[in-house]
Amino acid sequence: MTLLSISLTLFIMMTLPLALAIGLRRRFAAPWWLFCVGMLTFVAAQALHLPLNKLLTDWGVLPAGPDGGPLWLWALLLGFTAALCETLARVVGYALLFRRGQAGQWSDGVMLGLGHGGIESFGLVATLTAASVSALWGLRGTDLSTLAIPAGQLATVQQQLAALDSAPWLTLLAGYERLLALTLHVALSLLVWQGFKRRSPLPVLLALLAHMLFDSAAVYLAQQVSSTWLLEGILTLLALPALGWIVWSGRGRAPAPLHHAAPLASDLALFGAALRKELRQQWRTRSLVVVVAIFLFFGLGSPLLARFTPELLGSLPGAEQFAELIPKPTTADALSQYIKNITQFGFIIAVLLGMGAVAGEKDRGTTAMILSKPLPRWGFVLSKFAAQGLVYGLGFALAALGAYYYTLVLFDPPLVLGAFAWGNVLLLTWLLVFAAVTLLASTLARAVGQAAGLALAGAVLLLLLAGSLPVVGGFAPAGLVAWASQLGLGAAVTPVGGALVANLALILVLLITAVAAFEVQEL
Repeated sequence: MTLLSISLTLFIMMTLPLALAIGLRRRFAAPWWLFCVGMLTFVAAQALHLPLNKLLTDWGVLPAGPDGGPLWLWALLLGFTAALCETLARVVGYALLFRRGQAGQWSDGVMLGLGHGGIESFGLVATLTAASVSALWGLRGTDLSTLAIPAGQLATVQQQLAALDSAPWLTLLAGYERLLALTLHVALSLLVWQGFKRRSPLPVLLALLAHMLFDSAAVYLAQQVSSTWLLEGILTLLALPALGWIVWSGRGRAPAPLHHAAPLASDLALFGAALRKELRQQWRTRSLVVVVAIFLFFGLGSPLLARFTPELLGSLPGAEQFAELIPKPTTADALSQYIKNITQFGFIIAVLLGMGAVAGEKDRGTTAMILSKPLPRWGFVLSKFAAQGLVYGLGFALAALGAYYYTLVLFDPPLVLGAFAWGNVLLLTWLLVFAAVTLLASTLARAVGQAAGLALAGAVLLLLLAGSLPVVGGFAPAGLVAWASQLGLGAAVTPVGGALVANLALILVLLITAVAAFEVQEL
């Protein structure tokens, strides 16, 4: 029940903004790239907000915590800095858009607000929620008194563990809170939009004030109200004016359907046809056979290489002394060899297979013909990613079966099948991150060579950012590899749910950006 409620909560956090944006997109001509602009405004706001709070704390203006001064002042200052940074980011975003004569419709303001709140939901809150739950999950059954937990935090951790075990359904309230937050973000986005539409600063100032008051109240009430239901009820009442503003500002707005908009079932049927076409092409070009063969080779060969490397060295003249230095191979060595081979060559396969997915068809001039079917542009892009995901999934399934079989024959004890299978799911997610990077590069590029260069640059940038930012390094794709390398050996492993959710969110961002970029391209 606990895992089910947590999984459902994370699913709501990650899909709710997208579901609302898809509904808006199908009813109004609000482009996906405005969703991307909304995501950028949130990222820019946090890039300003976090250093500002640290600076104010260092100066003594902002208390370090609720016990560092009056609670109302701490909550008010936190609400003000959050509102200031996010409102400024929205203002800059709209200023650039209105200067170019864009975002002039009510639905455009809603889409930007969904992007702003969406990246917060599936990129930040879902990741932090998964990381917190994973940390608590690793503490279940542990004597907390033996851990170096400060006395002030020990009671809080004990309460959270008790709630996790006794009332797991309470985690669903976090998903409900995301709905309230999305409502607020859309309302604030529309207020700033109204300010630029009317060329008046008053709606912008009202957005700043409303944001500050809501955030301050949320921080203050979280410390003062002990009843969860009472707290959620008060937050709902505070969010009702925002919902009312959205409805009132959108009254009388006639829907502007897209010229190619069709029933959702028809679009999904076209997507299925495109996916089948991609899989047939993978088969005809032998890409599917090559990928599966490479994965199967390393799945079968990695345990063999780990097991017989000392004997191979010992058979070479003059290398006997080196062979004696190598310890007896174990199951951990086989798993390490498997992961090293899969990650090294899987990365190369992802770039080679995906770099021509979109750029190749644009280069050959077949894209316009395919889209005339009529296949929606999102279906064209996402069908390619889905086909690659299915091919990689088949490759990992066969590789995992091969590796498990040979560890069963050659090592004692063998790999634990269930945990090893889950580790391969993590490795597949890791690979799909780079597949999404490559697909975005292929969408942006006009030729296959450019796509390859952009894909490599994006992958290297992702690796460098993960290595240079220790705070987020654990949430990078490498965090999934580190988690997978511990699974299957029979030992208890603390889950790293934050890394999994963060990489799923990264895949979503990359795919949304690819669709948004492809929709505005002239073919």
